[in-house]
Amino acid sequence: MKQRESFVGGAMALLVSSIVVKLLGALFKVPLTNLIGDSGMGLFSFAMQFFSLLFVVCAAGLPVAESHLVSEALALGDRRRARAVVVHAAMVFGAIALAMSVLLATFAPTICRLFGESVNAAFCLVAIAPAVFFVTLEAALRGWYQGTGNMIPTAISQVAEAIGKLIVGLALARLFLDRGFGITGAAVGAVIGVSCGELAAMSYLLWSARHGVGSALHTRQNGPVVLPQLFRLMVPVTLGAAVMTVSGFLDMAVIYRRLPAAGFSSEEVVAAYGAYTGMAMTLFNLPQALSNSVSVSVLPALSAAHARRNTAQVRRLTTSSLRLTLLVCLPCGAGLFVLSGPLLHVLFASQPRGVLTAEPLLRLLGIAEPLVGLSAVTTAILQSFGRPDLTVYSSAIGCAVKFAVSFRLAAVPEYNISAAPIGTLVCYSIILLLNLVSVVRLTGWLPPLGKAIFRPLVASCGMAAAAYRMYLALLPHIGLNAAVILSVCAAVPLYVLLLIALRALNAEDILPLPGGERLARLLRLTS
Repeated sequence: MKQRESFVGGAMALLVSSIVVKLLGALFKVPLTNLIGDSGMGLFSFAMQFFSLLFVVCAAGLPVAESHLVSEALALGDRRRARAVVVHAAMVFGAIALAMSVLLATFAPTICRLFGESVNAAFCLVAIAPAVFFVTLEAALRGWYQGTGNMIPTAISQVAEAIGKLIVGLALARLFLDRGFGITGAAVGAVIGVSCGELAAMSYLLWSARHGVGSALHTRQNGPVVLPQLFRLMVPVTLGAAVMTVSGFLDMAVIYRRLPAAGFSSEEVVAAYGAYTGMAMTLFNLPQALSNSVSVSVLPALSAAHARRNTAQVRRLTTSSLRLTLLVCLPCGAGLFVLSGPLLHVLFASQPRGVLTAEPLLRLLGIAEPLVGLSAVTTAILQSFGRPDLTVYSSAIGCAVKFAVSFRLAAVPEYNISAAPIGTLVCYSIILLLNLVSVVRLTGWLPPLGKAIFRPLVASCGMAAAAYRMYLALLPHIGLNAAVILSVCAAVPLYVLLLIALRALNAEDILPLPGGERLARLLRLTS
């Protein structure tokens, strides 16, 4: 029970920080989109795609592999070996990331020409290049903390990153725009803000490591043994992350290359891509704070339970992680589906053309929300079993089907840009199904997903219907903004009441929270 409470407590710490980070991210992206428009967001997203790709190459698998090795070593009482992991990870992958940063900055104009972008976009690539090095050192240090079960430094560093990006990015974007550098200059300012945010996060983690686990950074023993194991775990995790990043690149390529066949001009293509990434995807990514938090927290706990061959604990943690994910992702997806238009009109009021493009895209993405959350958690479960290779296969198959669907539909005028979210929906459905099949094959046990889905789904649908009716009733009297805010605020307690009425919550879901025992008694919840 203690290990479960530790996992849920870690998940809650990351959830709180992730919610703050997502809100800060929205406070960054929403004004930025209103400031630089669809075309400027297209330039910003162009640079961020390359940042994502190099992050995958240098560090995507590092926290997962490192936390797995650290948690296993600590579970077996080998703290010296656990400490050896962090220093070798930071040294080796930090050097690789530094080389990648230099190469990106050096060849930025060539990359822009290859992708048919203006050479001016090279400034965005140069501005994002240092962030590759910063984020890799972050990954090495976060892997240590996550492996020890201490999620607080990771949570604080995420908030520091978001604050740095928000303050510096928006300030520079506005400054460069006012100084006459145009949309390109403003996009460069926003990208510099991203690099500054990563620098702030890295600085905090280095300071924390110096005062908390400084001895780990000076440990050199066990290197010849640690590095091969680290690479063995990292390679499949990195490949899995690379598949998803390449999927983002394929989305970009499909949109840029296939939409002209549907009758779009080059300017309309850039605007459509900006509306998809800057508006629809911004809201779609918000609820993923929980699934990411659960994934990060459950991995070391499951790895330790698996190392001890504690089958009962493995099943309890697996069930809890899936339940937590569904309890949040289902209502968020339902809310995005019914209130996609109103939410976009409130947040992006200065971009009415983009909102019209993004509204049907966000509605489709709302359906995909719980699939994405469950895919992330089942991926973490397989990684904790020491089988990240299985997640590579499921991701590769899902992304291959996504590309085929998107490529086929994007050139059809009736679908055009909607091909991207349709492909995403198909992709994550396949990934989830294949991951569950792998879990069953490894454990001989099927997680009780049907039982975990039904009651939260009913509560989510009831909440979404009530919120939408409330929005329609309030709109003529208090206006769009107030109607949306009140409807969303009322939806949260309504959903909790529906969960209690349907007995979808039990004491185990509440006890790990602060004041959980008192709250469970107040709500008369049983285990």
